[in-house]
Amino acid sequence: MSTVDALTCLAFSPDGQKIANGTARSGVTITDISSKSKHQLEMLAETHAHVTAVAWSPDGEKIIIALPDHTIRCWNATSTHPVGPLFGKHKDLILTAGFLPDSSHAISLSRDGELLVWNTGTGVVTQQVTVSNTAQTMFVAALSMDSSLLVTSDTKEGVAWEIPKCARMTQITLPDIPLLQAAIIPYSHPQVVLAFGDRSFWIWDTSTGKHDHARFEGLGEDDIPFAMAASPDGKLLALEIDGDVDHPTHFYDMKGHEFTTSNMRCTHPFAFSPDGKFFAASSVPSDSKDGSYKLIIRSVEEIIGCSPLDVRSRFMAGH
Repeated sequence: MSTVDALTCLAFSPDGQKIANGTARSGVTITDISSKSKHQLEMLAETHAHVTAVAWSPDGEKIIIALPDHTIRCWNATSTHPVGPLFGKHKDLILTAGFLPDSSHAISLSRDGELLVWNTGTGVVTQQVTVSNTAQTMFVAALSMDSSLLVTSDTKEGVAWEIPKCARMTQITLPDIPLLQAAIIPYSHPQVVLAFGDRSFWIWDTSTGKHDHARFEGLGEDDIPFAMAASPDGKLLALEIDGDVDHPTHFYDMKGHEFTTSNMRCTHPFAFSPDGKFFAASSVPSDSKDGSYKLIIRSVEEIIGCSPLDVRSRFMAGH
């Protein structure tokens, strides 16, 4: 049996100075970007070490993690001790979770379509909405960085939910092509990038319900989008291609132009910092002597070869 411990999820702190990353075997590690110092959350003996989702509270004081047994635990990010009871109200795999703006409540969605809002101190559920009435049809779910927008999809439609009201904002009819990924542009008017199995992309404006088609350079016949993340300003998209062993993750502007100057070899999980200055991801296993996965952090400017502010002008100039 392999002893390699893979990264499974990661999240930047609200101030962009720290990263919490979950793994398949050893729980959660918090890394300080400037000092490179690390410390681990004190996982309870009965808690599985495999972490499927991680999120920071807006005040930066707490972290929640989701586990494969359909439970969620809240930790104090400074003391690294657990706080509040184990939250076990879900009956299926948890797809996404995050804090609400007041930092005392969290929202979580499981694969069976149950959307819950709950108090992280008491574990009491304050809202419950079924976003899909057919079990096992939740294929894609994305929660915005500030937890104000949730996008869900089944085989027929995508739905944008206003959080914390848990109310439908708008929906979009999906084509007869599998929707593989969804990435919310964090701080723009509510836009979502949708990636389909035929390598086509939609930029969906959830405020109008309309969408534009998009194509991204260099995608071949067998290149399937495996993971996506959009920068906070909506100017950059990190796109991992399934099966691309040499260079899994590519960086694009939203017009589909690739930054071919990028030499960052990385794979999911990945994320942009809230201020858009940093990008964190898992290393490619072949880059390490023991085949292990390492957390790597780079400035966006270093990755694309120019300042994020120069992205638009760079391509308007024809580069």
